[in-house]
Amino acid sequence: MNERSYIMKIRYYGVRGSIPTPHSPNYIEKKTQFLLAKILTAKSFKGLTFKEIFDRIPFYLKSTYGGNSPCVLVEVKENVLIFDAGSGIRELGFDLMKREFGQGKGKAIFFFTHTHWDHIQGLPFFTPIFIPGNQFEFYSPIPDLEKRLRDQQDSRYFPIDMDYMQAEKKFYLLEENETKEFSDFSIKIKKQNHPGDSFAYRVDADGKAFVHSTDVEFNEKNYDQMSAAIEFYKDADVLTFDSQYTFKESVSKVDWGHSSIQIGIDLANHSNVKKVVLFHYDPTYSDRKIHEIVKIGISYKNTVYPESPIEVIPSYEGLELVLWKI
Repeated sequence: MNERSYIMKIRYYGVRGSIPTPHSPNYIEKKTQFLLAKILTAKSFKGLTFKEIFDRIPFYLKSTYGGNSPCVLVEVKENVLIFDAGSGIRELGFDLMKREFGQGKGKAIFFFTHTHWDHIQGLPFFTPIFIPGNQFEFYSPIPDLEKRLRDQQDSRYFPIDMDYMQAEKKFYLLEENETKEFSDFSIKIKKQNHPGDSFAYRVDADGKAFVHSTDVEFNEKNYDQMSAAIEFYKDADVLTFDSQYTFKESVSKVDWGHSSIQIGIDLANHSNVKKVVLFHYDPTYSDRKIHEIVKIGISYKNTVYPESPIEVIPSYEGLELVLWKI
């Protein structure tokens, strides 16, 4: 299947919640020690090549889920869609600069779920927006989105303001429950339960659907909203879902604005979602903790919904999912 036959390409650049979490030297040292001990003591590795050994090592030991705050790229044909501008957008900017954005000929569309710091703090470090000729459209249901982004770059907090960003910037308001039609795709939004509000986005194109639903909480106060969420998620090929907490943690953090893996799997099952991508990991979670949480999620799915074909996928920086034409 050739490169031109996909409908959507989704790539994750930032998957942590609340605040960027770079690993400390002590963490890396301990992780390396554990990995080396596992390689040197495992009898099953004897006689294998380095590549064969590496392929058998669990992801959480040989790599990392990442420490950048939320940013997701979705490409639909020639359209570049960017969901949120957390610290992960810095790396996205480097990748886009290798394309037409490096010559000032790029065009992209931003969609913001909300403007808490972890979702906007990377914008001042997004290189393509400084290049004259590039064009960026900003869509959201937030009436004063431009002001909020400008306030972040007030001279009291950042050395340069948004006017120094020489790319063209245009802001457009979306209405809640509105379906906005673009040339190759449509966007629909839904208000979510989160302090200060947040919004989920659904992208539909050529019979495929991607839903980005982060910073959302379902608890005993708003379980009545689940039916509307199920309808919004219905038949999505990929659902990015706020999985900041385990179910046990979510019970003790009511009204903090986040959900659990188990709730995400419940909703995905009732929505006939094909892949649910765990997202917005708590900043205190190590790679090992995320690995264990993923196992809990998969076990929950297999126990509660053994017949369901849902794939439970942990997001990590660099994860790419492609929705192909049939």
